[in-house]
Amino acid sequence: MSIEEVVMVTTEADSAAVAAIRTHHAQLAARVAELTDALVAAVAENSDTAAARADAARFLRDELLPHARAEEATLYPAAARDDAARLLVESMLAEHHVIGDLVDRIENDPSPFAAAAAGYALRVMFDAHLANENDRILPVVAADPTVSLAAVTEGMHELLGDHDLRSAQPGGCSGHRCACGEA
Repeated sequence: MSIEEVVMVTTEADSAAVAAIRTHHAQLAARVAELTDALVAAVAENSDTAAARADAARFLRDELLPHARAEEATLYPAAARDDAARLLVESMLAEHHVIGDLVDRIENDPSPFAAAAAGYALRVMFDAHLANENDRILPVVAADPTVSLAAVTEGMHELLGDHDLRSAQPGGCSGHRCACGEA
């Protein structure tokens, strides 16, 4: 399934959550590409890589790794309830460890060339990782009538970026804080 295909969801709020997560994933991927391209370019031009490494490491530690931890705490347990998705979730968790190791190399490897190579590897891995999340994990959770993806992700900047699910619902919620869309 491609990112452009339809995902079956159980509620309008879950549909908004899927859209918000996919949008945030696209934003993360674009920023990872921008930062890793800058690091590779600095090495290719034989210029000082310190600023490019620091920018990449800061974003990866402050944005990408917290996003991964948020997925591990919310999205992945919800997906792992489905027997068919359990092995994929385990694989996604292992990929998070590899991504963390690559972040360490970008930040700490004494060789600028090795740091740039780690940055490129992280970018390629992250793109593949996002394809699995968007096309395999999100549809499993969104289609499960016993799980509210909107409730699981509500208020989580790490998963949604700047997308507030309550504002995506007509009328918002009355009398309670959730992303159900109840007016």
